[in-house]
Amino acid sequence: MSSAFNEAADSPGFLLWQVTTVWQRQIRQALEPFRLTHTQFVLLFSCHWLYQKGGSSGVSQVQLAQHTKVDVNVASQVLRSLQKRGLVDRTPHPTDSRANIITATPEGIDLAMRAVRAVEEVDRSFFSVLGNASRDEMLRLMLRLLTSS
Repeated sequence: MSSAFNEAADSPGFLLWQVTTVWQRQIRQALEPFRLTHTQFVLLFSCHWLYQKGGSSGVSQVQLAQHTKVDVNVASQVLRSLQKRGLVDRTPHPTDSRANIITATPEGIDLAMRAVRAVEEVDRSFFSVLGNASRDEMLRLMLRLLTSS
């Protein structure tokens, strides 16, 4: 077998994939009672979060996809499903005929606020084994990886 690594634990990509898989499984379980997938939750919560952070004129579908790092086409499909559930509204952008403005409905905001508590509890529990200093270092390193790509 040809690999640069003698042990699976030597591969940062494989370890990241394993950690992500375990964490996502826990997130998926936490979101089941809300009937939300992880991607639905991230887009729904981010829509409201970005609006609260100064998007009073609305958040475009592209802005939402860029913020979450979700492929624009995937974001469009997921937002369509959230719209069918009455959790978001998609309206034409006032100045760009190719864009949509996404806003969470009152029902969507309520669901996102309840779901975020469950997600953040999973995060607290999952990452608590690192301790605060290591968790902060992990955050710094992840941000470095995001900004370098």
